[in-house]
Amino acid sequence: MRGERGAIVLCSALFAVLLAAFVAGWLSAPPSPQERLTRTAGVEMFAGGQVDELTFINEYGDTVSLADLKGRWSLLFFGYTYCPDICPMTLMHMNRLMKRLSEEEREQLNVVLVSVDPERDRPEQLGQYMDYFNPDFTALTGNPDNMKKLAAQLNAFYARVDREDGGYLMDHSANIVLLDSELNYRGYIEPPHDPKRMLPLIRSLLALP
Repeated sequence: MRGERGAIVLCSALFAVLLAAFVAGWLSAPPSPQERLTRTAGVEMFAGGQVDELTFINEYGDTVSLADLKGRWSLLFFGYTYCPDICPMTLMHMNRLMKRLSEEEREQLNVVLVSVDPERDRPEQLGQYMDYFNPDFTALTGNPDNMKKLAAQLNAFYARVDREDGGYLMDHSANIVLLDSELNYRGYIEPPHDPKRMLPLIRSLLALP
């Protein structure tokens, strides 16, 4: 009886030691690049599926495909030119971010405004709007059905909100969506989109395999 009790105590002690060693090792293990991004940079990362190669109209009036974004990481923002606050603020922040990056780093990125208001956001207006923030940024408008498909694939939302004066606004997501160079949905960056905070984020993304 005494021997059985001793064996139980010994096994319990050994299990406790092994458990402590495992926990200590897990806590001290260096995080993966994606874990490091999530922990230190405030970005949600995951291995999402590839986005459909949908077609849209760009700010020049040309029909383009999302496949044209391949080869670079893409920062997508759902917004519209009549947006009174979050859209111009976000584009301004992204322009400041681009200025902090090197030319080589900028060449690895697409910055894209996806219009949630194709009824009013015609190519000419989008072109003028994007030129105000950064002429290298791209804008997409066009087929409302494709807009809905893209938003659904990227967990983004938008909805028309009618006003009493007969006009309307668009309620929409404020996240910056991340697509990798193969058009895979890799995550999103929540506001506030402070350029200083986003700089290490983007550089970490560009360093990912």
